[in-house]
Amino acid sequence: MTEKTASDLRILKIATCPSLSGRTAITYHVGCSDASDVRVRIWKTSGKGVYSKEWVSTTDIKKLLGKHEAIPGPLLLPLFKVGKSVNSAGFLLAVLKAEGLVSASPDQAHCYLRAPDKIFMEQVAALIASGVNLNPDVSKPSIRANQKKVGGVVGVPPWETEPHGDQVE
Repeated sequence: MTEKTASDLRILKIATCPSLSGRTAITYHVGCSDASDVRVRIWKTSGKGVYSKEWVSTTDIKKLLGKHEAIPGPLLLPLFKVGKSVNSAGFLLAVLKAEGLVSASPDQAHCYLRAPDKIFMEQVAALIASGVNLNPDVSKPSIRANQKKVGGVVGVPPWETEPHGDQVE
């Protein structure tokens, strides 16, 4: 597979979530180069820790999570090519938690369990279909006339691009 550069990727979503400790806010992006190549990256944090800003494939995340029952943060380190810090894996785990892709294990401290990705992938598919392409360098995404901000996400919601059954033409 050819390595995608940052300029090849559309940013579909810019969101913020707490770190696993709750002491840091993490801003992250969900992006894609095409419908099947969805990626996630940590963009910035409110803390001073070092982390990688590289894009991580959701396909690779899914493969890794599928091999393990319990998921501690360090398990995600192999997903990063640049070995900047163990913070990267913990921050990615916080993003996965915020997106509903993992949940805290009731039996093991500091471990998480895989959750179904159906809702996340449906949301991503709607953002891809909307044509949204956000600018990461804008501190707060601007909302155009045909966009809405829902749950911290800016994008054209699918209900504005799809015909409603109760509309009269």
